[in-house]
Amino acid sequence: MNDIAEVVRTEEDVARDSLGSRSQLVSAFFDHMNAQGVAWVVMNNYEDLPQIIPSDIDFSIPPDLFKRLDSFVVDFAGQTGAHIVQKLWHGNMKCAYILATGPEGAREFVQLDFFTAFSTKGCPALIPHEELVAGRQVLRNFFVPRPEVELIFTAMRRLFKDDWSERHCSRIAELCGRITATDWLPAHYGWMRTTLEAAARGEVDIVATRRAQDWAQLRATASGNLSLPERIANLSLQIRRIAVRLRDETGQLVVLAAPRESIGTAALETLELVFHRRLFLESSTLAALPVKLALLKRRKGLIIILAGAHHPKGRVLAKWLGRLGLVDQVLCRDGDSAQPDLGIPSTCFADDAGAIEAIVRVQAAKTARAIARSGTQTSGGAK
Repeated sequence: MNDIAEVVRTEEDVARDSLGSRSQLVSAFFDHMNAQGVAWVVMNNYEDLPQIIPSDIDFSIPPDLFKRLDSFVVDFAGQTGAHIVQKLWHGNMKCAYILATGPEGAREFVQLDFFTAFSTKGCPALIPHEELVAGRQVLRNFFVPRPEVELIFTAMRRLFKDDWSERHCSRIAELCGRITATDWLPAHYGWMRTTLEAAARGEVDIVATRRAQDWAQLRATASGNLSLPERIANLSLQIRRIAVRLRDETGQLVVLAAPRESIGTAALETLELVFHRRLFLESSTLAALPVKLALLKRRKGLIIILAGAHHPKGRVLAKWLGRLGLVDQVLCRDGDSAQPDLGIPSTCFADDAGAIEAIVRVQAAKTARAIARSGTQTSGGAK
């Protein structure tokens, strides 16, 4: 029996070694979750995990684990050599971490989203964790929800995002095909039946037309799920979240003392998961520019000030922003001596990989400071 177990373990190890850096990290994280002895599930887009990671990975976890989520993720990153480059507090008991994996020069990124109940903006209490994990099923080395739960979850997300499509309707039809019970839809979600049936038939126009009334009903349902003390507690949490959003920067302002093309499009695309938006500046006469840039730095913005030899106005702007304390770092190409004097040490890079590494290093340090300041799982940046 032990020999068989050893063979199985070895085969699993070989299979994992054949995965790419992102997939290896995700598979290892599933094992890390399993070792906690708690009920958890991956809520959607899980069919090909960990081999293929199509988007963020959504986890429903119990509140007890959420309370120690910072240390939990930090410990995992330390064990695997990953770097936490973003922490995003983006809702009521909802938090995301973006991890960098792979060797220097070949960084890849994975976003792990966690919540203790399904909720959306304007609807803070929809499906509790206990319902999300009830009857969960095993898929490879992780857990997924039963189809009834995922179907309601998927429909609610589409109502919130207002993006019903043929693909989403096909997913509803697929999930409906897995359900054998006839009375599976809870009574308090009975108002969804018409929309779900239309979606299962692929009638996108009808589903889209019903969105306004369904969204209003969803908000009313969510409101009814909260008592007055719970509403007050949720409001308090949101105030804290906004305060932390203003305190901790999830973006970065870089002075590029080199031609714009020295950081290629591929490098910037690699960083798309880390930074929500990008902005190149050479000069500006806007009086409110510092305020706008400070806010953008708190909203996953990557701001690049062009201050190379052919951007004299950019150099003036860079010095001004440097005096205001908004510059995070100066990047220059190897061998380039024409650097702006901002009183900030410059980092030289030879290629795109070097530029990515410098940007990631600074953002990881920012995130580490934010986590250290938080002292709790619910502090961090905001999307």
